[in-house]
Amino acid sequence: MDAVVEKTETGESRIHIGITVCDGPGQHRLLLTKPYHQAGHVVEIPRSRIEAVTPVDDDPDSENCR
Repeated sequence: MDAVVEKTETGESRIHIGITVCDGPGQHRLLLTKPYHQAGHVVEIPRSRIEAVTPVDDDPDSENCR
C-alpha cells in the first residue's frame, strides 16, 4: 500500500508517494512509486521534517485517487 509523506525542507513543503520500507524512530524510508521517473528510488526522510504520513487507498473509486 502506498503512502503520501509530506515533509518540510528549507521552508517549503514537499510530497513523496511510495511504499514504506522502514518506519524507524529517527527516519522514514520510502520506496518511491510516483511520479514514474522517480519510481524505484529510496528516500530517507528525517522524522523531524515529516508533517504528515497518509495511507493511499488502492481502490480507484477512492477519494484519495482522484
